[in-house]
Amino acid sequence: MLYSFTTHNTLQPLAPMPGLTISECHDPQLMAMVGETTQEETQQRFANGHKAFVAYWHGEPASFGWMATTKARIGELNHELGLPAQHAYLWNFRTLSRFRGQGIYPHLLQYILSTERAHTECFWIMHAPENKASERGITKAGFKFMGKVSVVNGREVIFYDQNRSVDLTDVLAMLGFTASEEEQATCWNCSSPYIKNKKPQCCCSEAKTECNAHLFQAG
Repeated sequence: MLYSFTTHNTLQPLAPMPGLTISECHDPQLMAMVGETTQEETQQRFANGHKAFVAYWHGEPASFGWMATTKARIGELNHELGLPAQHAYLWNFRTLSRFRGQGIYPHLLQYILSTERAHTECFWIMHAPENKASERGITKAGFKFMGKVSVVNGREVIFYDQNRSVDLTDVLAMLGFTASEEEQATCWNCSSPYIKNKKPQCCCSEAKTECNAHLFQAG
């Protein structure tokens, strides 16, 4: 699922959260800790021009995310996208388990939008179709849904324009997506071979949807 936020969009009003503070983070050790990765990895992200942001709940790190400004890799689809000047891609967002369900995520997104929009024309963000929690946070922050994304045969990333209100030809070329009328995956967990820590059971049944992963497997 692909969303965008441009300088023409309006930030949605969010209920105040006393005790929540958000700031950009330059500490690779802290980002490694909250992201459960290595310090070498976070240092490399900073070296590649990525920015990190952390939300603190009463002083404790509660949620975090990264912003790419030149290029980014969508690990779930094994796809690298390029970003022109004044475009950014928001990725690797997570709220630590004990702080979930409080509405921190949209506040973190809006902080980035408000502080970075002076020199960013368009922000992009994605989530797996089965990740309803991310969907709620992204839309609550004010992002606009652009269309559905899937990986076919383990190599080609296809995009279905959901609203067709604007010409996305240049956008698709920039992101490296192929416009397609094909059926989109109901979940990345089953359809993409690149998902780490795959869930043993498909989530489609919970959403009362029939999983169509067989359409996306490499032949």
